[in-house]
Amino acid sequence: MKYLISDLDHTLLNEAGQLSAVTRQVIRQQPAWQVMLASARLPAQMVSLIDALDLTGPQVGLNGAIVFEVNGGQVRTLTTTPLAVPVAQELFDLVHTQWGLPIQWLTASTFFATELTPQVQLEIDYTGVTVTYAPKLPAVPVLAFLLILPDRRTFNRIQAQLAARWPDLTLADSGDGYLMITAPGVDKSQAARYLLAQGVAQVDLYGVGDDLNDLPLLKAVGHPLAVANAQPAVRACAGQILASNQADGVAHFLAQS
Repeated sequence: MKYLISDLDHTLLNEAGQLSAVTRQVIRQQPAWQVMLASARLPAQMVSLIDALDLTGPQVGLNGAIVFEVNGGQVRTLTTTPLAVPVAQELFDLVHTQWGLPIQWLTASTFFATELTPQVQLEIDYTGVTVTYAPKLPAVPVLAFLLILPDRRTFNRIQAQLAARWPDLTLADSGDGYLMITAPGVDKSQAARYLLAQGVAQVDLYGVGDDLNDLPLLKAVGHPLAVANAQPAVRACAGQILASNQADGVAHFLAQS
């Protein structure tokens, strides 16, 4: 069995954030492939897509911080890798209390935010996520922090400051001003590592993505792929360039393989 590990936004989904009819049909009717999703999204934001594609088996959310499966529309967590509690609190205090920036954080099941910002509203509109607002960090395991910084100069400055303070944390540029912060070593390569640990051969692992946070995944699989609309660094890492997400590149690859 061959596995295709696919990113969602701007890769498997079109620019409206939807699955095309072609993609749904091909994946649902492709017996030679097992498709696994590896996304920065919360599992709850992925359930409807997993069900629409009739996917079974493990899926990866929050850039690798959670591995889960969906049965009957319900999420069952397989593994999680949270941030250390003191680090999570220090990071929250620095970013929100000292710097005064809005911040979002994610547990296995909940999207938290300090406040409703235009960027959070866009996330709600695009993915349908339900947001829980909290002015302080509650005593729950934090799997990821999310900063949405549309201004590139601000993004680069904040990313550099956080990297200097916590050089071991994973700071993933997910595109569109999204900076996701996860525990050391936690990234999308977790999808490949999970399958390898289950006995799947690396030669049977294919990975496809479009943005910088997909690079760890592409470097961990036997066959790295990129959609035509991918960032230059992602295309450079890929052994094959597929058609764009708007042209159903992933579906056409599966249908022709």
